[in-house]
Amino acid sequence: INFTLVSILYHVIPIGHHMLRVGVLRRFIQCGLRRAAASPGRHLQTFPITKNFQGRTWSPVFIAFSIFGYSLGTSSEKQKEEKKVVKMSNPTTDELIPQSDQYFDENKYKEAYEILLDHPDRDKNVEILWRLARGHYKTAKEMDKKTEKETIIRNGFDFIKHAMDIDDTHYAVHKWYAILLDAKSELDGMWERVNQLHNVKHHMVRATECNPSDPTSWWILGCFEFGIADMSWYVLKIVQKVLKEPPTGTYEDALECFLRAETLQPMFYTTNHLWLGKCYKALKDNEKAKHHLNVAATAPVKNYDDKKCQEEALQLLKKL
Repeated sequence: INFTLVSILYHVIPIGHHMLRVGVLRRFIQCGLRRAAASPGRHLQTFPITKNFQGRTWSPVFIAFSIFGYSLGTSSEKQKEEKKVVKMSNPTTDELIPQSDQYFDENKYKEAYEILLDHPDRDKNVEILWRLARGHYKTAKEMDKKTEKETIIRNGFDFIKHAMDIDDTHYAVHKWYAILLDAKSELDGMWERVNQLHNVKHHMVRATECNPSDPTSWWILGCFEFGIADMSWYVLKIVQKVLKEPPTGTYEDALECFLRAETLQPMFYTTNHLWLGKCYKALKDNEKAKHHLNVAATAPVKNYDDKKCQEEALQLLKKL
């Protein structure tokens, strides 16, 4: 059964025939996944697609959050060089937080949150809580065991939810709430993930409102805007089955977010140039696209994210 026929069948089956409609919709999604996987030009490059549809273990082909496979919340190289490890026997909060941040910048995510777990003020200190959530998320991203990964994600969400209950004006709380909410909703199933898209974007926007000077908040929002704008029509159809009004996004809005992030802190994140290049390519401005992709392709490779960024930039340059 081809994709168009499945789409027609779904719309002509009476609403009362629930199970039949669900079966057709499942087939509709399968067709969409196959078409996305087979289309080198238009499927969403950043989205993982797991083929085990019958086992319901696949990640949905929606926008948003494979973008969080990249590291977020890291300091600039200059800031990293200025940080020093402090060995402490009875550390205070003001001493623990910088050390946790250094562990995080060194990609020691488990150590970054473990050092904060037993702090007596943990459950009432927002600065500790959002860092615990951040550390749990990044630790989970590197885990292979599904059950352990799920536990870490849910624990991280509990920390950030508690932080939100205490202070809903903190930009980092909104930023990591958006990230953990999407990660948790993915565990809860495809439809829950789609249902949470508006909430996820809401917290991204709130992060930029609470601290307009944080470049990573603008970068995250830009990735979301780009993902919506770059959504294939058949993926959009799938989302519309769940949401009457899917989140909106344009290449122009995404570009504005990425440019603002770069203006706030030039070269804060090499991957921002990759996404600037993607935006300009989508907007048919190939000269600017080449410029930013060249920056991303020639920047020093210091970690896994830099390596993936460089590889993608080089592939895109071949197409310009």
